[in-house]
Amino acid sequence: MGKVPLVGEVRSMDSAAMVEASEMSAASTDGASARRDRALVIAHRGASGLAPENTLVAIEEAARQGADFVEVDVVLTSDGVPVLFHDRTLRRTTNVAELYPERADAPVSAFTLAELRKLDAGSWFDDAYAGVQIATLDEALEVLREHGLGLWAELKSPVPNPDLVRATVDVLRRTPGDWLDDRTRLTVTSFNLDVLARFVEEVGPDVTVGAIAERVPDDATLRELARWVDFFVPNQRKLRAGDIVRMRAAGLRTAFWTPNDPVSAVALLVQGADGLIQNYPAVMTALVAGRPPFPEPTVVIERVAVSGTDTPGGPDGRDGDQATAHAPEPATAAHVVLRNVADRPVDVTGWFLRDDPGYRVHIGADQPIPAGGTLSVYVGPDASVAGSGGAGVFNRARSSVALHRADGSLADVVSGEPRP
Repeated sequence: MGKVPLVGEVRSMDSAAMVEASEMSAASTDGASARRDRALVIAHRGASGLAPENTLVAIEEAARQGADFVEVDVVLTSDGVPVLFHDRTLRRTTNVAELYPERADAPVSAFTLAELRKLDAGSWFDDAYAGVQIATLDEALEVLREHGLGLWAELKSPVPNPDLVRATVDVLRRTPGDWLDDRTRLTVTSFNLDVLARFVEEVGPDVTVGAIAERVPDDATLRELARWVDFFVPNQRKLRAGDIVRMRAAGLRTAFWTPNDPVSAVALLVQGADGLIQNYPAVMTALVAGRPPFPEPTVVIERVAVSGTDTPGGPDGRDGDQATAHAPEPATAAHVVLRNVADRPVDVTGWFLRDDPGYRVHIGADQPIPAGGTLSVYVGPDASVAGSGGAGVFNRARSSVALHRADGSLADVVSGEPRP
């Protein structure tokens, strides 16, 4: 068996080397024979990089992209119906400010299902999804069953949702599909351990549950969790050296949110990750199958930049084969630098960048990028950010930045961490 690369080595790999590393991950040591033959592909809020999050269309897209599970966020309406929604309020992903302006910042749990049904939960993401509604858990289970997908459910805070566990269990019991009888098709997770314990108490110890956290705790805490928790699910961006080894040594399976870019995904795969929760599940599906995620790239994201050295000089914003989309900005401006790796010019008219949580910046270039040339797209504070209601800052979370073609298909995705 070849040497399994370290995280730092993975970050300098090209696409072919990434595929080789992902193939090696299945043969890594330290208990690999007891693991599933490949990591689980878990679609984050559905295929939320390509469709509005936590909706039925996002679940359908996850099925098309080959996901194993769909991760959804479950909250409770004021009349006791479990629905899929992530944020505390409805402002970011619906038109609540138009329909219920006096309640725009009220929690989701303050609305009845009938009130939520009146909202548009799709237009913020793209006009093509205008009229998409907030989905109930019942509806989501039906779509999952139709496509043979597993449910990876995150139960949100019990403070605004005190009856969430019981209501969720009731739906799982009465909805066709035997969801509570098959450990391989249902995983229930939460940041709140009391919520998880209550769920286990309701349905019995055979259910698969996962504890979500920002960081990996000390060894004693991990061992205590392993007595009743199956998965530990930390933020992959806050991992420290040795964290994955410690989780596995405690007897926990490992899943991570949200390594959307191939480099981060491979870095986790080669260390034995059991599941990756991704906005673009097709990227992960390709990697675990040993295929390049972008087999014929033309324009790629070279880097996310904050330094003025990436802003082309000259009064018209052009310097040799480099160009800037939109007007030249101050030296501290944030840019995403694109490079044409094809042997011909590429017209990027209509292309756009999307961050996580889904805000968009349209590129608006007025001419093709020449072969080998670059284009710096301004994404700083004054950039026009679609989908944010005029209040969003692009790449604020620094999670990931994706490049989409004019038809919406994915051309590339990288970490959102800026580099000078």
